[in-house]
Amino acid sequence: MIILNLKNFRIIPLNQLYKPVPNKSTGKCTLIMTKDGKECKKLIQLEVLRQKQKKLLAGDILLYIDIIKKGKQSPDIDALLKLLQDSLEGYCYKNDKQIVDLRVRKHLNSGYDEVNLMIKEIKKD
Repeated sequence: MIILNLKNFRIIPLNQLYKPVPNKSTGKCTLIMTKDGKECKKLIQLEVLRQKQKKLLAGDILLYIDIIKKGKQSPDIDALLKLLQDSLEGYCYKNDKQIVDLRVRKHLNSGYDEVNLMIKEIKKD
Protein backbone atom coordinates (compact mmCIF):
# COMPACT_ATOMS: atom_id res chain seq x y z
CA MET A 1 0.00 0.00 0.00
CA ILE A 2 1.20 3.52 -0.81
CA ILE A 3 -0.17 6.58 0.97
CA LEU A 4 0.67 10.04 -0.40
CA ASN A 5 -0.13 13.50 0.89
CA LEU A 6 0.20 16.45 -1.53
CA LYS A 7 0.00 19.55 0.68
CA ASN A 8 -0.70 22.98 -0.83
CA PHE A 9 -1.41 21.28 -4.16
CA ARG A 10 -2.66 23.79 -6.72
CA ILE A 11 -5.46 22.27 -8.79
CA ILE A 12 -5.07 23.43 -12.40
CA PRO A 13 -8.07 23.42 -14.81
CA LEU A 14 -8.03 20.79 -17.57
CA ASN A 15 -7.65 23.38 -20.35
CA GLN A 16 -4.40 24.55 -18.70
CA LEU A 17 -3.03 20.99 -18.29
CA TYR A 18 -3.64 19.57 -21.76
CA LYS A 19 -4.17 21.08 -25.20
CA PRO A 20 -5.69 19.31 -28.23
CA VAL A 21 -3.37 18.92 -31.19
CA PRO A 22 -4.84 17.70 -34.52
CA ASN A 23 -3.20 14.72 -36.18
CA LYS A 24 -3.00 15.53 -39.90
CA SER A 25 -2.90 11.91 -41.03
CA THR A 26 -5.90 10.68 -39.01
CA GLY A 27 -7.86 13.92 -38.62
CA LYS A 28 -8.29 13.17 -34.89
CA CYS A 29 -7.03 15.28 -32.01
CA THR A 30 -4.51 14.11 -29.42
CA LEU A 31 -4.19 15.70 -25.99
CA ILE A 32 -0.68 17.02 -25.34
CA MET A 33 0.42 18.12 -21.87
CA THR A 34 1.14 21.86 -21.56
CA LYS A 35 4.17 23.41 -19.84
CA ASP A 36 2.05 24.00 -16.69
CA GLY A 37 0.87 20.41 -16.83
CA LYS A 38 4.45 19.09 -17.14
CA GLU A 39 5.58 21.21 -14.19
CA CYS A 40 2.68 20.00 -12.06
CA LYS A 41 3.37 16.37 -13.06
CA LYS A 42 7.05 16.75 -12.12
CA LEU A 43 6.10 18.18 -8.69
CA ILE A 44 3.79 15.22 -8.05
CA GLN A 45 6.49 12.74 -9.11
CA LEU A 46 9.09 14.40 -6.86
CA GLU A 47 6.69 14.20 -3.93
CA VAL A 48 6.00 10.52 -4.74
CA LEU A 49 9.75 9.82 -4.69
CA ARG A 50 10.09 11.65 -1.39
CA GLN A 51 7.22 9.81 0.33
CA LYS A 52 6.83 6.33 -1.10
CA GLN A 53 8.27 2.87 -1.00
CA LYS A 54 10.54 1.92 -3.89
CA LYS A 55 8.56 -1.02 -5.28
CA LEU A 56 5.99 -0.64 -8.11
CA LEU A 57 2.62 -2.27 -7.47
CA ALA A 58 2.20 -5.00 -10.09
CA GLY A 59 -1.40 -6.23 -9.82
CA ASP A 60 -4.85 -4.67 -9.99
CA ILE A 61 -5.02 -1.33 -8.18
CA LEU A 62 -7.51 0.38 -5.89
CA LEU A 63 -7.00 4.17 -5.93
CA TYR A 64 -8.61 6.39 -3.29
CA ILE A 65 -8.34 10.16 -3.78
CA ASP A 66 -9.47 12.86 -1.33
CA ILE A 67 -9.42 16.39 -2.78
CA ILE A 68 -9.48 19.09 -0.11
CA LYS A 69 -10.09 22.55 -1.58
CA LYS A 70 -9.86 25.97 0.00
CA GLY A 71 -12.87 28.15 -0.81
CA LYS A 72 -16.22 27.41 -2.39
CA GLN A 73 -15.19 26.98 -6.04
CA SER A 74 -15.44 23.34 -7.04
CA PRO A 75 -12.52 22.02 -9.13
CA ASP A 76 -12.96 19.76 -12.16
CA ILE A 77 -12.26 16.25 -10.88
CA ASP A 78 -11.61 14.86 -14.40
CA ALA A 79 -8.59 17.11 -14.94
CA LEU A 80 -7.06 16.17 -11.61
CA LEU A 81 -7.68 12.44 -12.15
CA LYS A 82 -5.92 12.40 -15.52
CA LEU A 83 -2.97 14.37 -14.15
CA LEU A 84 -2.62 12.17 -11.04
CA GLN A 85 -2.94 8.90 -12.96
CA ASP A 86 -0.37 10.03 -15.55
CA SER A 87 2.00 11.26 -12.83
CA LEU A 88 1.87 8.06 -10.78
CA GLU A 89 2.53 5.80 -13.79
CA GLY A 90 6.03 4.34 -13.50
CA TYR A 91 6.35 5.60 -9.92
CA CYS A 92 3.62 3.71 -8.03
CA TYR A 93 2.36 1.28 -10.70
CA LYS A 94 3.46 0.27 -14.18
CA ASN A 95 0.38 1.45 -16.08
CA ASP A 96 -2.84 3.22 -15.12
CA LYS A 97 -4.73 0.38 -16.84
CA GLN A 98 -4.06 -1.51 -13.58
CA ILE A 99 -6.60 0.73 -11.80
CA VAL A 100 -9.79 -1.31 -11.48
CA ASP A 101 -11.37 0.54 -8.56
CA LEU A 102 -11.30 4.35 -8.33
CA ARG A 103 -12.90 6.32 -5.49
CA VAL A 104 -12.80 10.11 -5.36
CA ARG A 105 -14.15 12.52 -2.75
CA LYS A 106 -14.09 16.31 -2.86
CA HIS A 107 -14.21 18.50 0.27
CA LEU A 108 -14.82 22.25 -0.18
CA ASN A 109 -14.53 25.25 2.17
CA SER A 110 -11.43 24.04 3.95
CA GLY A 111 -8.64 26.42 4.97
CA TYR A 112 -6.09 24.78 2.67
CA ASP A 113 -5.59 22.87 -0.61
CA GLU A 114 -4.46 19.26 -0.36
CA VAL A 115 -4.77 15.94 -2.19
CA ASN A 116 -4.49 12.65 -0.29
CA LEU A 117 -4.06 9.35 -2.11
CA MET A 118 -4.10 5.73 -1.06
CA ILE A 119 -2.93 3.26 -3.70
CA LYS A 120 -3.51 -0.36 -2.84
CA GLU A 121 -2.89 -3.59 -4.71
CA ILE A 122 -6.00 -5.78 -4.78
CA LYS A 123 -5.27 -9.39 -3.94
CA LYS A 124 -7.00 -11.91 -6.19
CA ASP A 125 -8.78 -14.81 -4.47
